[in-house]
Amino acid sequence: MIDAIFVPRGAEARAVRGAAKRAGSNVRVVEIGFGALAAGAAAAALREGGSLRAALIAGVCGLLSPAFAVGETLIYAELRSKDAAPIVLDRALAEALGALLTGAQTGIRAVASERIVTRAEAKRDLFARTSAEAVDMETYAVAERLAAAGVAVAALRIGSDAAGDRLPDIAGAAGPDGLDGRALALAMLRDPRAGMRLIDGGLRALSALGRSIETVLRGGAA
Repeated sequence: MIDAIFVPRGAEARAVRGAAKRAGSNVRVVEIGFGALAAGAAAAALREGGSLRAALIAGVCGLLSPAFAVGETLIYAELRSKDAAPIVLDRALAEALGALLTGAQTGIRAVASERIVTRAEAKRDLFARTSAEAVDMETYAVAERLAAAGVAVAALRIGSDAAGDRLPDIAGAAGPDGLDGRALALAMLRDPRAGMRLIDGGLRALSALGRSIETVLRGGAA
């Protein structure tokens, strides 16, 4: 069902690769950068990957809807961006994922952001303006490139911070290759309570990401 999994490099990619190993799957794992640069990885994969028919975009996300909690698995249905038309993801793939992940939240609307949304007030504003329930930096860019090439696309994300959570100001720590360790440490030192929230939510989300991907691959999705 799935030929490749696109996932941000770093901890998220390690979680996905670990899940694939535990499941005994040889699914192709394509590591992508942050934000719109992720589209470049998708383009390269299309050039090098031969017959890519169906892809899963995976990782963690920020929650905009107060209905969802950290650690929940979200299966996206629609992607939104302030600069482009909405993208409707492959319904059959989403339904297949939902059948394997019985506790997952399905039919999720997600919005693209150029930076990590760290303030609860900003999350509330984004939720009110877009009606999106989740936010991340990569899914739209990758899905846009893959869908234009005729690839069926699904997206699975794990909530790493709740709608009301304040995170450290880590926007400056995000680069094309992930989070800069030194900049991240400094941001967490400036706001230790929010830093601990970031660590706790991130660990819970990564653990859930690994479990969800393993379940999907053991279910014969790849």
